[in-house]
Amino acid sequence: MYKKSLHSCFARRLSPNIHYSWNTLLIRRKFPTANFIYRSMSDAKTSVNIGGSSVPITVTQQSIEVASILKFKPFEEWVSTLSNKVLTADKKELEINKIEIQNVDYFGSKIGFIKFKVDAKLIENGKSVPGIVFMRGGAVAVLLILRSKDPNDQVLKEHVVITYQPRLPVPSLNFPEIPAGMLDGSGNFTGKASEEIKEETGIEIRDQDLIDLTELAYGDKYRGAYPSPGGCDEFIRLCLCIKEMDHKEVKSLEGKLCGLRDHGESITVGLVELDYLWKIPDMKALSALTLYDALKKNGKL
Repeated sequence: MYKKSLHSCFARRLSPNIHYSWNTLLIRRKFPTANFIYRSMSDAKTSVNIGGSSVPITVTQQSIEVASILKFKPFEEWVSTLSNKVLTADKKELEINKIEIQNVDYFGSKIGFIKFKVDAKLIENGKSVPGIVFMRGGAVAVLLILRSKDPNDQVLKEHVVITYQPRLPVPSLNFPEIPAGMLDGSGNFTGKASEEIKEETGIEIRDQDLIDLTELAYGDKYRGAYPSPGGCDEFIRLCLCIKEMDHKEVKSLEGKLCGLRDHGESITVGLVELDYLWKIPDMKALSALTLYDALKKNGKL
């Protein structure tokens, strides 16, 4: 009776779309106050529906809260999209057995990154499909082109705004890239892009001045450009902004210190001529440049 009542009490605090099984619970004597604890987070097993099948979720660390992961928007969208792909496939090709959550990193109280492993096999031959996932959600990047006339020769100059900041995974203490930031889940790509431009460079631009290059190129077929689909879910919306500025004002941006210091950002603004952007080893910049050139060639810009 206690176990049944306890299950009902706790279930009211969780999503009705999640299925839980309980192996071991330590219950204090005064049960009506609902004072109880898990012996181990691995004892709380959860499942999600993917393509009509119940796929169990397990954790490898006691500190991982499965309920918070299920509310993490990138994970919600991943489950929903994968389920839809399975349901609409001409034939069932993939068998998904379980999802193992291995690690979670937080930005304050919010989930920042999740690392998990999907146990999936091809039905045809039983071979395992690579299933290690580093989940971080979508991002937005901006190809910001500043046009100005050189006062000496009156020639029109086109400079791209870049940022330099420490990127430890590379590793680099001064990595050049175009301004970018993670999406907030609102779906307002241009709004997030203009916000990132202001934070990282100090330049204010209007949302309506931004052109979504990925939307022009792909429509709704893809959510953006995918830099590493073999191991990461991240997609990047690539936007374009062309801004007319005074030449002196453009030059004054070189070496400007920006970024949100309380967020751990240490950013220095730089400039590179558009014709030489291809020399920047940033995949966002190279992808944006490719789309920019191709869309102009095809008359879409």
